[in-house]
Amino acid sequence: MCRDSFPDRAIEIVAVRRAGGGEVFHTYAVWEGWAFDHSGWNPESQLLAVNTEFEGQPLERVRIAAPLAEFCEQHHHRMPDRYWRDPLPRARDYVRRHIPPWA
Repeated sequence: MCRDSFPDRAIEIVAVRRAGGGEVFHTYAVWEGWAFDHSGWNPESQLLAVNTEFEGQPLERVRIAAPLAEFCEQHHHRMPDRYWRDPLPRARDYVRRHIPPWA
């Protein structure tokens, strides 16, 4: 939703996983060194450091290039239409509540 909300920005989708492989477990948007996730906008280096400390082991950053449906299938995530309520309006509202770093 972050990328869709700012189509004029080169926002990428990234995830982290434990070093050496396995499933990704934290997916977020990235723009010029800034990360957007459930905590809003923060420097990506800070997000990675906090997650590494929490996990207690090295993590690796993985760029996600697959379309949403393919990503969800590969990583056992649900598509938006598989939730009890449509999560997209709530996601749009959440993105709007956080001032992006370029503003």
